[in-house]
Amino acid sequence: MQTFLCSYGIFYIAIPMRWVSTLILHAGETAMIGGQGSLIMNNPVFYNQENRNTYISLPLLFNLPQENVRHDIVLKNSSDEDDCSIEGKIVLLSTEVEYETEIPEEEIYPVPKIFINNRFSAVFSGMQFYNFPASCFPVLLLNPEKLIQNIYLLGSCAEKNDITKVSQPPDIIQKEMAI
Repeated sequence: MQTFLCSYGIFYIAIPMRWVSTLILHAGETAMIGGQGSLIMNNPVFYNQENRNTYISLPLLFNLPQENVRHDIVLKNSSDEDDCSIEGKIVLLSTEVEYETEIPEEEIYPVPKIFINNRFSAVFSGMQFYNFPASCFPVLLLNPEKLIQNIYLLGSCAEKNDITKVSQPPDIIQKEMAI
C-alpha cells in the first residue's frame, strides 16, 4: 500500500495515497481557510463556510499541539475525478510529509487491544512495527474513512452553518483517542 508518512515524535502516521487528492505545502494559518486561521489553529475540527471545507488538525486531534503543521492533505471525494477545485473537501492538517513509501500488506498488523480499550483504533486500521527506514518508532495506518465517519457521526459537522459548534472537537476524539 502506497502511503505518505508524517512524523509525530514517537510514532508515524501513514496516510494511504489512494485517499489523497492533493498535497499542499502549508502556507500559514490563513492560506486555505479564508482568513480564519486562528480559529482552526485552536480547534481539531473546523468547518469553513466560505469554501465549504472541513479542516482536521491531526496534531491537535492527537493532543500534540507543539507539532507544527507543514502540509495540507486534501482527501478525495466522489466527485474528484472531474473536479479540480479545492472547495467542499476534507483537509487534513499534518506535520511534514517526510516520506512516500510502500507498506506491504503482510507488514500491517491489527492495532493492539490495549489501544482498543481507549477507542484508539477508531481512526486507525493497523500498525507497522519496525521495518521503517532509520526508525524504531511504530507506524499507525490512518483510516480516513473511519476518521470522517467518527467526526460526522459525533455531530461535529452536523451543524455546518454554526462555526462555533463545528469547531469544537467531539468528546470521543478529544478524550478517548488521545495518545
